[in-house]
Amino acid sequence: MLSSIKLLAATTLGAILLTACQSAPLSFLSGHPDRHLPNHLYPVRIVSVDQTLYFRGPVQLEPGMHRVVVELAHSGSHIPTQKAMLLDVQACTRYYIVANKASIMESKWEPMIFDSEYVGGCNSEDEMKKVYGQAAGK
Repeated sequence: MLSSIKLLAATTLGAILLTACQSAPLSFLSGHPDRHLPNHLYPVRIVSVDQTLYFRGPVQLEPGMHRVVVELAHSGSHIPTQKAMLLDVQACTRYYIVANKASIMESKWEPMIFDSEYVGGCNSEDEMKKVYGQAAGK
């Protein structure tokens, strides 16, 4: 009897997790591009998106306008190392955000999109339906 209950609980949990994965829009932000950066561009850490804190990346989010706060890693200066940017996230897209500095000695920097790419196996129309469906259900 106890094994049946454990099996039922595990099956239910698996179904819930699968549903959650299927309903999550497939757009991502990363502060560590998977390719070599030119000398004036540096990796960042994504601190928050729309005031939700993140401690590890990449960050998965739904399409639309978002306020993204990034932090310049390994800054030797005493100026604030976090900066905010507005980003219009498109469905099925992975964005790579970096810090743009004139030189390694320069303390001033700005966040920028280094690159973006299509998320394979993702259908933009389906993802937008998920977003609108979630908004209607709230």
